[in-house]
Amino acid sequence: MQEFFAWFIDALASRNWSKIIPALAEIIRTTAPVFTVLIAYQALKNWKRQDKAKRESEFLDSLIEAAHTFIAEMPKPVVLLQIAKIGMDSHTRSWEEGDEDEKAIAGAIAYIEKNGELDGKRLLDCLEEVRPSVIKLRSLVAKGQVFCFENYTSCQDSVAFLTWNFDRIEAFTGFIRSPSWNWQNPEVRVRLKDAMRLDPDEIRKSIEDNNVTLLTFAGKTYSRIYG
Repeated sequence: MQEFFAWFIDALASRNWSKIIPALAEIIRTTAPVFTVLIAYQALKNWKRQDKAKRESEFLDSLIEAAHTFIAEMPKPVVLLQIAKIGMDSHTRSWEEGDEDEKAIAGAIAYIEKNGELDGKRLLDCLEEVRPSVIKLRSLVAKGQVFCFENYTSCQDSVAFLTWNFDRIEAFTGFIRSPSWNWQNPEVRVRLKDAMRLDPDEIRKSIEDNNVTLLTFAGKTYSRIYG
């Protein structure tokens, strides 16, 4: 091939068209397969890039949809949690003498013994309706690791915190459903205090904040995909 090009350059210099035209045809014939391969390779790269972008975009769509479904379903159990917390407070005999913390604990115990089983069942039924969304959201965020998105840990963390709020309400529910705890047992007392500290407003804020984090991640990732 090197000798051929040297001959072709000499033909150009001498302007021997009878030699140049056949030589051009020979160049086209010999180089056409190379250009065909290059074009096919570039087309394959473009297709792979477009296919990857399509799969990444579809994943993000599914993730955001699952997160919004979960968020839309959470207000009901949070409201029921708030009602239960009001019930605990309403049973506190604030007018009696004694330590304020102990009076609050006594009020929570009185509430659980009187209404905990029934209210706990209502909460549990409500949580069961939300559970499929929790499972789907956790499954999606685990599968999303295969895409190796930039800053994906922020997405994983936001989903972990979102679904942790479900876990906290579930733990609260499981505790108040049993009115026959040994209230003098130190471990039971610790779990009771944990239940009393659970704050519906803090859960709402946590859901809101982590939703913002998730949407921020999604927005930046969409920009990188289509940028």
